[in-house]
Amino acid sequence: MMPASLQRRVAFYAAITVTCTAFGASFAAAMPANVGSANGTDVSNAFGQKGSKVCIAWGNSPSDSSLSNFKTSHVVGLYDWSVDKPTSANALGFDYWPMLWGGDEAHISAFENAVTQGFGTIILGFNEPNEVGQSNLDPDTAAALWKQYIEPKRSLGYKTCSPAVSAATNGQQWMRSFMQACSGCTIDYQCLHWYGLGASNLETYLEGYHNMFNLPILLTEFADEDFSGANPPTVNDVIAFMQQFLAFVDNTSWMLAACPFGTSTSESAVVTISSSRTSCAERWLIVFGRRRAAHVGSEQPERAAERGRHSDRAWVHRDQ
Repeated sequence: MMPASLQRRVAFYAAITVTCTAFGASFAAAMPANVGSANGTDVSNAFGQKGSKVCIAWGNSPSDSSLSNFKTSHVVGLYDWSVDKPTSANALGFDYWPMLWGGDEAHISAFENAVTQGFGTIILGFNEPNEVGQSNLDPDTAAALWKQYIEPKRSLGYKTCSPAVSAATNGQQWMRSFMQACSGCTIDYQCLHWYGLGASNLETYLEGYHNMFNLPILLTEFADEDFSGANPPTVNDVIAFMQQFLAFVDNTSWMLAACPFGTSTSESAVVTISSSRTSCAERWLIVFGRRRAAHVGSEQPERAAERGRHSDRAWVHRDQ
């Protein structure tokens, strides 16, 4: 029998085949090949529109040419937990979303140097500030940093998305406190993360945040996954999850984007995507399973931190 970890990888590869069909014919309705903003700070016309709500959480090298394999008319947004904008993002027509990952000097310096007019379209706020192992910011500090570094970028034409809390029980209270502390801040969208089992549970989670803050939502990380290992989803579970949830995203007006965690250009246990492969399933490979820690040392700190958050979780795998 196939090992559970490999089964989950295959499950999510199968699920991405569903991704390409679950949105169905609506995706193909008169959409140009490149629907991103390409150049300029304004979001593209396709952003948030039915049939164009898939986004990429990119963890490979900025110069990795395989990014082109992931661009379809359905895929608009692109981010990388940092400001390491892929070199081909503009030419491929992506809306690039720079992130201020945390409040330390290194992230702030990189953000300030990179985020100029036309560099991207939406600024993503801090990465899971309610988690000790992530950006780990209290709401007051996060609000002060937002006012100092993110809010001024609106004068350059950027939209802004809130810090992305995890689905931990302290997430909603953290966000309520942040919104209160950030009085006078302009926040266009709600960024969120979710990992768990069952599309209905994810939908309920998102509806709760929308009812509370009444903001359009960018779900910048999600997966059907049981971190405890007690009830790992089967292939059929994952396919059903993707079918149900992607239909929800496409048909819910306040859901503007969903980024499955995460994209990969190589996973020897499943399939290798190359520039010669053009099928929808091969353009979209979502690999879930045990991560390979051997590559942590050469990655950006925020990506290494993401790798270290859970022992059994989806991750963007980069061969070197």
